[in-house]
Amino acid sequence: MTGAEHYREAERLLDLSGQEAEVDVEEAESYVAFLGVCVARAQVHATLAVAAATALGSEGGDSRLPAKDRAAWFDVASECRKTAAA
Repeated sequence: MTGAEHYREAERLLDLSGQEAEVDVEEAESYVAFLGVCVARAQVHATLAVAAATALGSEGGDSRLPAKDRAAWFDVASECRKTAAA
């Protein structure tokens, strides 16, 4: 999953957790747990998106990572890897 995909997944999960729903009293505890899981998963995806963005740096090569590490991050975290592989 790329950094951008992690970001989009975080947005999707937050949207899912923000939807209002009528829930029976018996199911309220399960629904609250479901919302907590959505938010926790969204946080993980958002954190991974930030890690990818930080590692990739700016387009002008502003990253402080060694070239090999930057290339490795670029390979796994960038949308460009998909177009380069095609």
